Amino acid sequence: MSGKRVNYYKHVGKAAEHLMAIETLLEQTSLDPRLLELIRLRISQINGCSFCTSYHTQVLHVLEETPERICQAAAWEEAPCFTAQEKAAFRWAETLTKIADTRFINDELYQATLDAWGETGISELTLAVGMINTWNRLGIAFHTDHAMIDQLVKAKQAELAGV
Repeated sequence: MSGKRVNYYKHVGKAAEHLMAIETLLEQTSLDPRLLELIRLRISQINGCSFCTSYHTQVLHVLEETPERICQAAAWEEAPCFTAQEKAAFRWAETLTKIADTRFINDELYQATLDAWGETGISELTLAVGMINTWNRLGIAFHTDHAMIDQLVKAKQAELAGV
């Protein structure tokens, strides 16, 4: 990594707080928390965001996701540990993340995702993908300090424990 970067949170803290409020709302949607984290992990892998990849991997451990599913997120399409519905979510998430490659979501993919998730699910999934892509861009641009991960994971553990 190169030299120290600006602490973006210091300059856009209010906006980041609003992003966190959206994340809190996403945690209350119909999306399974483990799948939501797996999607966040996979998108972070695609985007090359080491901060988010590390953080979401650790959150998945806190959520007691299996090591197999965490490792296989990178190869979800061929992994037998994911359901057809989960694979539809991964396919949708990857296509949205790589949309610059095609600038197009074909009707077949849209319909397959809609069939797998319904109107609410596809809408929630799309918002979740947009959010992790936003965090990835911030993390990559500003080389978010990995020292913050432990604190964030502890906060997630406390949240899940109802503390």
